[in-house]
This record gives sequence, structure tokens and C-alpha cells, in this order.
Amino acid sequence: MHVSFRARSILVPALGALLLLSSGPLASGAPKKKQKPGVPDKEMQKAIDEAVERGAEWLRKHQSASGQLGVVKHGGAAYYGIGSTALGGLALLAAGDEQGDEVLDKAMAYCRKKDEEGSGARTTYDAGTVLMFAHKYFGHPEGKKPKKKRGPAGPANPLGMPEDALGWIRSLANFLVDQQKQETGDWGYPQNRPDFSNTQYALLGLRAAKDSGIAIAPGVWLRVLDRAMDAQQKDGPKVKRTIVPEEEGGTVYVVESDDRSRGWPYTADSNVATGSMTTAGIAILAIAHDGLVNPRKFPSYKPSRQLEVAQAVQDGFAWLEANFAVDKNPGSMAPNWHYYYLYGLERAGVLGGRDLLGQHDWYIEGAKYLLQAQKSDGRWASGALGTAEYEASDILDTAWAILFLKRATHPLDSPMPVVTK
Repeated sequence: MHVSFRARSILVPALGALLLLSSGPLASGAPKKKQKPGVPDKEMQKAIDEAVERGAEWLRKHQSASGQLGVVKHGGAAYYGIGSTALGGLALLAAGDEQGDEVLDKAMAYCRKKDEEGSGARTTYDAGTVLMFAHKYFGHPEGKKPKKKRGPAGPANPLGMPEDALGWIRSLANFLVDQQKQETGDWGYPQNRPDFSNTQYALLGLRAAKDSGIAIAPGVWLRVLDRAMDAQQKDGPKVKRTIVPEEEGGTVYVVESDDRSRGWPYTADSNVATGSMTTAGIAILAIAHDGLVNPRKFPSYKPSRQLEVAQAVQDGFAWLEANFAVDKNPGSMAPNWHYYYLYGLERAGVLGGRDLLGQHDWYIEGAKYLLQAQKSDGRWASGALGTAEYEASDILDTAWAILFLKRATHPLDSPMPVVTK
């Protein structure tokens, strides 16, 4: 059968029998009977809220006069000032800042100004991150969305955005669509080889554009879905599945399954999986799946293919379970990119509908790590970003930490089904 780990999902037709191996709760590491997975107790929630506000205040204090929030330095040169600023703005929105707050408004003004000044130099990372920021910044809060005439691809302006803002979002989305590698379906640095880091940020941006009312051609989703499916490791050890009850206080079970620990590499020509790229692969498949079934089902995306995609996602989670870590980016040859990975873990968990990875409550364990890792001045600092050529960025680390703690990713309208047989 297909089942979901989250209450918002539905049951779909049976594919096979579910074999329960344990009738009692999991042992060490599993949530207590009365504790719902992914939900901190009151004391921990208070600590999280305080940590987020301290981190947000640190970000506010480190905005430049121009509105910029950090850069990525590689080989001594500065890159991605727009993307870094957008990521900082996205974190401030998650922390509770709103349109009209000075720091947030300056960050958005900086992104728009710099993009308009040098639109020919757009990058995948910048465009994807700015789209996420703009979607949250210009969209009306939940419950206050004005009704708009529905077109064939969905509401034309579901969030009631200003027309100039929606036009800018459309321009950024068109840029990403144009940058997709037609022969392979993925994204990279302009005029350079593709990779799954660029590709996931392209998908995050296109998802934000779609949710803003921009129509994305089904072929875009289908090409990147096929690429991600092809690049996943072809085989791996079998991993049992953990089933989380939908009711608080229910029993957690372990079940036999066909799940195999299969992760994703940085580039398609590699077979070396890492935590950050496996979370990216899960997010890519989940977003592409949603794009192909919502608001309309794309006829070429057959039910049999959907089952293969769902199993690939399950296998990605099996890899994360087998290699679970919150104190580093897991994988035998993984670069640092620690907090980048943690934000990826949050996205994968939310988009894939998973509160547990085996016996690990990824949110609770990750939050505990971040609470003790926060510096006395409110920032987070891993000490490095990735390979030796990259300089550390406390602004990026702090933004990623806040986004994790706030579980800032919004669930998909069409959650990925879970295959059990």
C-alpha cells in the first residue's frame, strides 16, 4: 500500500502487505509515547524561540548600509551578494520580521537594485534564493489572500502580489527555465558543468515562482526528475522502515520494506553520496513530482513512474538514516557545508513528509545541536563553508540555522506518496 508519515496525506491503493515486526514503541532514540515526533516540549521550544531571535538580531546588526547581508568568498573574490542577502532576508522572515521592517525592506531593495543593474550576470543560486525571498516577502499572509481569477495553470496571482513584483518573479523564473540544460535537465553555473547543488536551488526557486502564480512548463519538471532519478546510486544495503503514528502518543513500528540506502552525489558522473546532496536529491524529486501533478496531472507522468519516484525518495531517506548525523555533513568524502546540509535536512524532511529517520527525530536532534552550537553573540559559525577555497560565512551559517530551527519550508500541496510492500 501507499501510506504517509504525515496526517495531511491520504491513503492510496494497496500494492502489497505491510509486515509489522514490532508491536511496541522503538527503543533508545525514539520519541516517548506522549511526545509527537518533531515537536519540542515547552522548555525546548522556549530555548529555540530565544535562539532564533538572538540569531535574527545578529543578522540585523550585520547588514551593510547598502542593505547587503554577506557574500560567498571563493579564492579571495566575493560572489553571490544577492543570494546571500536573499537568504538572510528569508531567515528574517522565518524569524518573524515582516514587510515594512527596515532591515528586511533594505535587503529586498538591495536584491532588486543589484539584479536590475546586472541582470546579465544572474546565477542559479542568486535567482533561486531571491525567488524564495520574494515569494515570502511580497505574498499576503495565510488567510488574507485576495481571490483572483483562475487560469488554466491555476490562480494568476494567488498571493495578491503587486504586479511589478510578480513581473520580477516571472523574469527570474524565466531565467532559470532558460538555464536548464536541455540535454540533461539539470542546472549549473552559467557556462559550466551542472551539479545537484545548483539544481536544487533552481527547483526551490521555481517552486516559489509556481506558488506565486507563474506557470512552469511540465517538461521542465519532467527533465529534472529524470536526471535526478538517473543520478541516484543504483544499489545499496536494505534498510527497514520506521512508521510514525498519525495520532499523538501512538505506537511507532518498524517494518520490512524494499528500501535500500541509495544517496546522491554532487555531480551525475560521481557515485560518492553525501548528506547535503542526498537531501538535495529528495527535495528535487518531491518538488518535481508536485509540479507534475498539481494543479493538473501531466499525462506523460504515468502512475508507474510515480511509484518509481516514490521509492527513490524512500531510498534517499534510507541513506540519510544509515548515515545519520547532525554534527556534520555525512558521507565518507563529504565537504564541510555543515549548516547548508542542516537546512537541506529540514527541507527534505518537510517536503518528503518524514519526522523520523529510523530512530532519529531529525528535528529534535538537529535543534539540540544548534542550541548548544550558537555563539554568545547570537550567530552560528561552522568555521568553514566547504572546500578550502571557500571562506567561512557566519551570515550564511546563521541564516541556515534559523531556517532549520523555524522549519521554514512549507509542505507541498501534493505530498510524495510512500511505497510500502
